Amino acid sequence: MKKALIVGNGEETDKSIIENIKYDYVICADGGLEKVKSYGIMPDVIIGDFDSVDISVLKQYESYNVPIEKFPSEKDCTDMDLAVEFAVSKGYNNIILTGASGSRLDHTLGNIMLMEKYFKTGVNITIIDNNNEMRIISDNTDLIIDFKEGYYISIIPVDDFIQGINLKGFKYNLYNVNVQRGSTLCISNQIVNHKGRITLRKGTAILFISKD
Repeated sequence: MKKALIVGNGEETDKSIIENIKYDYVICADGGLEKVKSYGIMPDVIIGDFDSVDISVLKQYESYNVPIEKFPSEKDCTDMDLAVEFAVSKGYNNIILTGASGSRLDHTLGNIMLMEKYFKTGVNITIIDNNNEMRIISDNTDLIIDFKEGYYISIIPVDDFIQGINLKGFKYNLYNVNVQRGSTLCISNQIVNHKGRITLRKGTAILFISKD
């Protein structure tokens, strides 16, 4: 399955993490251009209102004939949302966001909510930063996660309830449990075997794989 990588203007993700991501297409969302330059990656397109990018850097990539999609600063959605929409228009339904989290919690939460918004249309978005990997899980999930020292697993319901969740190979296993939205029951668990297994019968939640 082909993947698009979108680099935003949030916290910069370590180059070593970027190098381990497989992708077929790169979109820069506004100030993400500065980060792409430091990664040594040539973007396929640059999108945004360019209120947070060095114009000299933008002109440099323009001289490389990289397509630029400019939008007005007064618009109804964020640069990241525009970038995701553009990736979807190009036929990508598997998208990775980096530079999507940081000190601006409004932007971070907005980007997390993009995962839910696009998941409903059949698009899978994963957010990766230096400490977290986030994705949506939903009806009939059966997921195996490898053990990693020092990592925590959290599952946060998006629906009013998630139903029939099972955790096996964890410090705190669960068996056919229903979890209400707002519950902290499934936050900060750990895999204690070589692998952990998550199954979910019904409902939608955000899965976090995190380290301190």
